[in-house]
Amino acid sequence: MTPSTPTNVAIACQGGGSHTAFTAGVLKHVLREQGSDYRISALSGTSGGALCAFVAWYGLRTGTHEKAISSLDALWDAVAANTPPERLANTGLVWSSRLLEMGFPIVQLPPSRNIFSAIGQTVLRETIESFVDAEPLDELVFEHQPADSTHPLPPKILVSAVDVNDGSFSVFTDRLEPESPASDHPVDSCVIRPDYLTERPRPLTIDAVVASTAVPTLFEGVTMTESDGSTHSYWDGLFSQNPPLRNLLSGPESKAQKPDEIWLVRINPTHREGDFRTLEAIADRRNELAGNLSLHQELFFIDRVNQWLEAGAFTDDFGEQYKSVTVRQIELTDESLSPPRRLTPSTKLDRDPTLLTELMHAGEEHARDFLGRIYEC
Repeated sequence: MTPSTPTNVAIACQGGGSHTAFTAGVLKHVLREQGSDYRISALSGTSGGALCAFVAWYGLRTGTHEKAISSLDALWDAVAANTPPERLANTGLVWSSRLLEMGFPIVQLPPSRNIFSAIGQTVLRETIESFVDAEPLDELVFEHQPADSTHPLPPKILVSAVDVNDGSFSVFTDRLEPESPASDHPVDSCVIRPDYLTERPRPLTIDAVVASTAVPTLFEGVTMTESDGSTHSYWDGLFSQNPPLRNLLSGPESKAQKPDEIWLVRINPTHREGDFRTLEAIADRRNELAGNLSLHQELFFIDRVNQWLEAGAFTDDFGEQYKSVTVRQIELTDESLSPPRRLTPSTKLDRDPTLLTELMHAGEEHARDFLGRIYEC
């Protein structure tokens, strides 16, 4: 099919460590093929998915599709363990992770006392910063255009992390919403605090992207200053929205500027056959289920809103802000690689260049098949 006007598409990138090289491949092909059929209006991501989304978004905002594609290649070339010392460290990390999954007693240190953890996080931050040009990142963070604006907005970005101190989910973005007036009404201590329920995003920063990748067993939390002057620590977005979906539909943009479709790049499979009686199998499936927990809640929310819209349950004013959204998915499975192989929590830590290249090629192939099914091209 070929729509008369481009479909507004938001691409949501689930987290999953090294497995998100698959996401980079998907994004590369989708960016390469973008034409009159669809337009990328937003990107969201968590953990490794946040890295891919951020690099692609920055390339689009400061250059062209070609810059975004080349940046994704450069990102995973930088992440890969290319030198002998990196390969040795990578092998040790992967095997220690696998032994832990199998129940072997392995000595573990908290990231605050692990020099290799500190070095790894510093290198990751420097890698992210290497994709930010001289133009300051904060110049790309701006207020929403008026809701009645008829001009297409540039792609927006959403990155998730979790506030370790109060347990609230946080989304960081380039598209800030106007401040809401503070309420003068006292809040009963037994009532859930309103700030837990708000979806007001925070400004996108390098710290936010690093925080989204801060797996607490590997990296220290990223400390950020709150609006009241207090400091809070932030962890990997897998503990919050993985990835942000419902936030892609919020904000004061007009209905026409909201996405028509969300393309979800799923890293954790929904279905898994097998026997889950060994410690390794339990750890593997538990990791996958935990990574999908918040995602399924977000998908349920979107499906329910679609049902309400179809039933005409909203008032005219509220109904004018929302529209039914189709969610499609591109999923990584063990069969995605050739030959097929078992992908586990330990391979999410594996930076072997060969594995990353295979995952990226698999992402491109899946995206090619995906677009072929939708647009018959």
